[in-house]
Amino acid sequence: MKRILMMVAAVMLVAAPAANAQKVNAEGLKAKVAKADADAANAKKNVKSATWLTRGQAYAAVVDAPEAGLYIGMPINMLEVSLGKPMTTNEGVKKGYSEFNELQYPYVNVYVDPASGTIASWQVTNPVVEGAAAVAVESFQKAKAMDAKAAAKANEGLTQMKDHFLQEADNMYKLGEYKAAAMGYAVADDLLAELGTPDESLAFNIGYCYVLDGDFDTALGYLEKSKANNYEADGTLYYLLFHCYFKNNTGDMVKSKETLLEGVSKYPQNNNLIETMTMFYSREGSTEDPEEVFGLIKAAIDADPNNADLWAGLGNVYLKSERWDDAIETYSKVVELQPDSYINQLRLGYVHCLKADAAQNELTKQTFTSYEESSKAQEAVDAIYAASIPALEKAHELAPNELTPVELLKSVYYRFSYDDENMKAKFDHFNNLYKQMNQQ
Repeated sequence: MKRILMMVAAVMLVAAPAANAQKVNAEGLKAKVAKADADAANAKKNVKSATWLTRGQAYAAVVDAPEAGLYIGMPINMLEVSLGKPMTTNEGVKKGYSEFNELQYPYVNVYVDPASGTIASWQVTNPVVEGAAAVAVESFQKAKAMDAKAAAKANEGLTQMKDHFLQEADNMYKLGEYKAAAMGYAVADDLLAELGTPDESLAFNIGYCYVLDGDFDTALGYLEKSKANNYEADGTLYYLLFHCYFKNNTGDMVKSKETLLEGVSKYPQNNNLIETMTMFYSREGSTEDPEEVFGLIKAAIDADPNNADLWAGLGNVYLKSERWDDAIETYSKVVELQPDSYINQLRLGYVHCLKADAAQNELTKQTFTSYEESSKAQEAVDAIYAASIPALEKAHELAPNELTPVELLKSVYYRFSYDDENMKAKFDHFNNLYKQMNQQ
């Protein structure tokens, strides 16, 4: 209800003249909390629940004052009615993964979505009293513990503070302040439990924010709690748990693998899990046997056959397993789905070269009874090298400043340069280009 009432108040103010600056009666608010603190310290008064209710309400008013009148989605033209004109406006301010227009007021920075012209978030920068929210919560809790008759009023105050912490956490998340967001959600989670209205999603949110902050150990505890609550967010829980165990390839590989397999078996259509699994099995230094995951990846592809990322992930695992023909077939599908992707064309050409290199190595180990037999075997290997050319040429066309396709094309064309003038001209071109690019 609080946010709805604030929206109504803002609408009623539309016709009012814009104020020149944000109005916060800081001295009056400080005087009230000072009196409330004095009463709480008075031996005759601090035994009464009303004293603690009044103290909680005084501190709650302090918390609310800097952001009073704000709500998410509020049009910017209404902001001046509520807070007045900003002291400073900064455009294109990067926060988290987004850019905002930042409007600085004496007590709060407001972040506006430049596309919609509406408030996306805000952050109190100059609190009237530091730590006021925690004192408000403590006071309401003390009032309730002291007198059961005060519970209803105290719970109203705790509900107000719960809403504050949830909004603050939402704001901090949007601004990329993930640790602050996690801490806000955690306080709200505790208050919801105390009020008898637990929200099973909050443990997940807290864990997610700690993962984004890079605190995998703290995140793990909350995500395990979310799992115990059966809140798995369509498999995203397992994706986050994996990162908690994996710790950027420095953690527990056994638990990482077990978590991925459990998640994929329960949520085979979760693309994050499938793509992460292919990364895990194809990562450098991996000793995992990919055979156990082929069926899972293929099941995900069956459910989403036009997902190029899934096909590419399967190709990566085939590449790691040196299953050249399977990798070529899979990467060909990726190129079919995304023909103008440089990396996909490069991968397809590269796997042809790897297959040809392997065949060439095997050829050197063989003995032949005639020149004709040897020539025929070499022609078969050369045909594999030649098959790499279209994809490598396309990769070069898409990214002419990239060195890798130039180097590969130079090597492939060299193989044919002695027998074909066109191939020699191609070799000379890419050889010269390779030298030029190396000199830059």
